[in-house]
Amino acid sequence: MYSRLFMELAPLLDALSHPARLQILLHLSRFKSCPAGNISHRLPLCKSTVSQHMARLKETGLISGIPAGTSLNYHLNVGKVLQVKQQFLQFIDLISHEGEQKSDCSPLLTEKNEFSPDK
Repeated sequence: MYSRLFMELAPLLDALSHPARLQILLHLSRFKSCPAGNISHRLPLCKSTVSQHMARLKETGLISGIPAGTSLNYHLNVGKVLQVKQQFLQFIDLISHEGEQKSDCSPLLTEKNEFSPDK
């Protein structure tokens, strides 16, 4: 089975894997909150496409929307962004073994899961 780190990080990285979603996050990082319509006017995409991207970001908790009359005001969830940063850096630490002697990959002799960092 996959480690907790991998299970938590994978959907967040997936949500960050589109340039439009990165642009939305960058835009929201500059403001306390922003109406959904303002966000869609800043991107070269139709309003429905922006709405789909924002739904994906909201689903992962990276952004939140607060009702404001007939619209929603969105804001960046900084705590969640910091969590992604911390988890990604933890993953980078797992895969970057600078100066470490590496061996060839040989057939597995035991049943242990070497991919789980939760040892």
